[in-house]
Amino acid sequence: MQITASQLQSQHKALIDALKRGELVEITYHGEVLGVVHPKSSSIKPIEADKEADAFFGMHGDNTTSVEQVEDEIRQLRKGRRARLDDI
Repeated sequence: MQITASQLQSQHKALIDALKRGELVEITYHGEVLGVVHPKSSSIKPIEADKEADAFFGMHGDNTTSVEQVEDEIRQLRKGRRARLDDI
């Protein structure tokens, strides 16, 4: 896509939409290309990012833990330290 410097202010949505589609956008001024805006490229693939997030947050990324085991673990965490308030 090509857009002039004067169109940037009035047609900024077209620039953003082109970037979302993964297009390069050339900005021109008096017929000369001033620069090229390109979409941000992710250096980490989504699957790798999920695995890294699982490891960081301590999630069960290997899927060997059943839902019941996770629910039991959460119940234990929420249970608290005392069974009753007057247990001191």
